[in-house]
Amino acid sequence: MSTELRKVPDCVAQNEISQTRFWGGKDRMQCVQITMRRGKDEGKRGPADDFFNHISLDKRQARALAVELMLFAEGREVEDI
Repeated sequence: MSTELRKVPDCVAQNEISQTRFWGGKDRMQCVQITMRRGKDEGKRGPADDFFNHISLDKRQARALAVELMLFAEGREVEDI
C-alpha cells in the first residue's frame, strides 16, 4: 500500500515533482519515491530515457524538496488531502 504525499510546493514551472510513501519491506521499512513527470518537449537521448528521468533543481527547488524530505525523515510528512 502506498500513500500520495503533497506535491513539492512551487516546483511546477519546469516539471511537477510528486512524492509517494510506500512500505519497502522489513529491511527498508518506510520509503519515499520521488517522481518527475517527463516533459512533453523532452526528446529521447538513449535507451534508458524510456525508463528513467534525471532531475535538475535550482536552489529554491532544492530547498523546497529538502524541506519535504526532512519532514519525511522525521516522520512528520504531510499527506495529500
